[in-house]
Amino acid sequence: MRRLPRAFVYLILSERGEVYLGSTTCIKRRLAEHNSPHNTGWTRGRRWHLLALRMYLDRGSAVRAERQVKRSKYDKRNWLARLDRLAVLRQRHGISSR
Repeated sequence: MRRLPRAFVYLILSERGEVYLGSTTCIKRRLAEHNSPHNTGWTRGRRWHLLALRMYLDRGSAVRAERQVKRSKYDKRNWLARLDRLAVLRQRHGISSR
């Protein structure tokens, strides 16, 4: 029997071209929180679009992967460079590159 993913590391793109990296166990809920007018965190006041998602079997693995990518600018740039979706989202929503 296969285990289903229980946690995610995600990249989201703002309308200003900013990229945010985070981890969660429910991507739909978390994206809604980022886009909520009641958001008081760093991502407040901007519209966010899901850019990429990596799946993990448990929360601990996702948090470790998130820390690794945040520590290494190379890992984040490498992940971004391999995304075809980045150019599509920028064009569709008129997002400038940052």
